[in-house]
Amino acid sequence: MRVFAILLVLSIAPGFEASAFAGDACSFQCADFDGDGAIGSSDFELFADCVGQDPLTVSTCQCADLDGNDAIDLRDFALFTILFENVSDEFAPGCTGAIGSTANLTAYRPQHGNGYSPFDRTAVPENLETDSLLGPGIRMNLPGDADLQGEDDLIEVTLNVHPPGASLALRRSQGALRVWTTRTKSAGTEIAFISDKTEALPFGPLQSAITLWIEWSSATPGTAVLTVEPVGTSVVKDEIVFHAFESMVMALGGEGQETSVPVDPNHGTFVVGIAMYAVGYDVHMYDEDVVGPDGSGVAYDAIADAIVNRQVDEVAIFGYSHGGGSTYDLADRLDVNRAGLGVFSIAYTSYVDGVGNDSDIDTSMETRRPPSTAYHLNHYQHGTLFEDFFLDGGPVTNSNPPPTGLDVETTPWGATSTHFEVDDFVEVRSLMESTIENNITR
Repeated sequence: MRVFAILLVLSIAPGFEASAFAGDACSFQCADFDGDGAIGSSDFELFADCVGQDPLTVSTCQCADLDGNDAIDLRDFALFTILFENVSDEFAPGCTGAIGSTANLTAYRPQHGNGYSPFDRTAVPENLETDSLLGPGIRMNLPGDADLQGEDDLIEVTLNVHPPGASLALRRSQGALRVWTTRTKSAGTEIAFISDKTEALPFGPLQSAITLWIEWSSATPGTAVLTVEPVGTSVVKDEIVFHAFESMVMALGGEGQETSVPVDPNHGTFVVGIAMYAVGYDVHMYDEDVVGPDGSGVAYDAIADAIVNRQVDEVAIFGYSHGGGSTYDLADRLDVNRAGLGVFSIAYTSYVDGVGNDSDIDTSMETRRPPSTAYHLNHYQHGTLFEDFFLDGGPVTNSNPPPTGLDVETTPWGATSTHFEVDDFVEVRSLMESTIENNITR
């Protein structure tokens, strides 16, 4: 057959060389239709089934169009026989069928309520998609979870493929991952796994992208891998590593500082929150007014729900001005009620010029260390009547930097600080970010 094929090439295509069919068309590796790393008899059978078929409408035959002329004919057969009995190392990106198709998974940072606000819709960078710390985090979604802001525990993932309609499947490393085509898990929209692999994903013939919603349905934290691959092989086209959140980070702005998209660059607390969100933490941001003088309110409810229903066992809270006072109040309520919540630690707290928050006009220094916090960071300055109406924080016993925190007016960069700008210094924000990373797991 091989000799006949070579003679056939010479008779139907004078001057033919194998390289003439390479380039942008399906190349050597794309003749490996069954993906076993070699081009042999099983590939010939698959190719033969496609001869005479239309590669534009029969998705399983797209890669049989080896010369890219939109037909599967003798020229494709001639090229295939020249490649017969060769070895395939990987599939060329120019291939047009499922075996030679390309696929790209993109995961996004967590939702909040019915969308992403107070954050931008933020894609996990390609180079972090398989990082078990900095990659996509996912909340456990267990029975009893109140979903106080709406069903927002699922992670959005987009899958882009080339060519359109490629026949691809998903594989998961463990059953904790479930996949849906709707963000609210509408009936009939779950994609089933059989032995941790799906059947062909629901791409239409001309469809090049779909949106998937990934759920962590196990009560056990950890990491799990989601890969995309051809239906009939285990050749990985792309993959993402998810880590299940074990912590929650709460950021509280100062009086009158409301969250916004994009973030106001003069709201340093929220700038820090955005930075932590971007490196894989489950961050929640609020105006400090959502925390009552007794610590009650939606911020407390969100943390309590996470501890009771999502296995979160580490909490970080930080705030500026009245947000510092609310940090104390929130930590105090959590500590008082810990017996009814379960096992957790307040692993990190921080004040930036903390002011008590018993009312909107409270101007007292917040100098109490948050109850039971394992690590407390404190920044403060000295207010004056004419610059900031005597608004200021103060030293807090047993704080970092030791022994009572940092008076920023003792530094070259903060020597002329006022209450209204102390939260915006890059030195303050950078120390907050680094100490959160050093003290809080994701």
